[in-house]
Amino acid sequence: MQLNGYQVFPGSMWRLAILLLIGLTILPVKSIAAQQQAFPERFMLRLSSYSVSNADTDITVLSSSGIGTGISFVDDLGGDNSVNIPRIDGYYRFNERHRIDFASFRIERDGRNLLSIDVDLGEQNYSVGETVVSDINYDLFKIGYAYSFYHSPSVELSFTAGLSITTYEFNYELADGSSTDTSEVTGPLPMFGLRMAYAIDEHWSIHYLAETFFIEIGDEFEGAFLSYELDVRYRFDNNFVLGAGITRFSIDLNADDSDWNGRIADNHRGLLVFGSYNF
Repeated sequence: MQLNGYQVFPGSMWRLAILLLIGLTILPVKSIAAQQQAFPERFMLRLSSYSVSNADTDITVLSSSGIGTGISFVDDLGGDNSVNIPRIDGYYRFNERHRIDFASFRIERDGRNLLSIDVDLGEQNYSVGETVVSDINYDLFKIGYAYSFYHSPSVELSFTAGLSITTYEFNYELADGSSTDTSEVTGPLPMFGLRMAYAIDEHWSIHYLAETFFIEIGDEFEGAFLSYELDVRYRFDNNFVLGAGITRFSIDLNADDSDWNGRIADNHRGLLVFGSYNF
């Protein structure tokens, strides 16, 4: 399925998930963990340094008459394509089958550029040779439920479902502070996915998460979302874990309301370095 050329369910992501799923279910059970299931902790809180890279954001903000220029925040407005931010994640496990997950972070990127094209953003019109100063902020708060349908001494496999509350705020003005405007869109976006974890031994483990959604609400809002993470963790004891991983994120939103009439397509890669407290 595609939305404005954006592939919602890329085959490579699901092929990787299926291969991991098959591989994890046929791995041998480890005798060192034979007395209990893997990942038995009830609560986990994780703090991460999240290094966003290769950010690519396309934006269109239409005026009241339906006119707007499709632009690249990085190429046309000189926006940042990399940034380091803090991130917090965690979960609470009710029992070995059911748990609640959450995640929250904010990505702030700034731009400043001498325009090489004429740009129409909302009710503002900017001409070649003018300097436009802008910033785009992305806020995410995610809460989800995971059902562990397979939980052994080595492997945990879970289906996930939840809600991602997503907000984009785009501010733009001339360098002298004139012709300023703001566009903002917020959407509670449903998501579904698959979570996999494999305990190599009592210290090392590998974790993979893939989530996606597609939603359409009349003519007012439609969107597609894809996110996946792969990380490796080392457990020092029963309470403290260090790890690192890679992420991929893509979103494509179309909105038609008073705060933002237009489109935003955003994707980036990321590197996570984190510590977590488990008990």
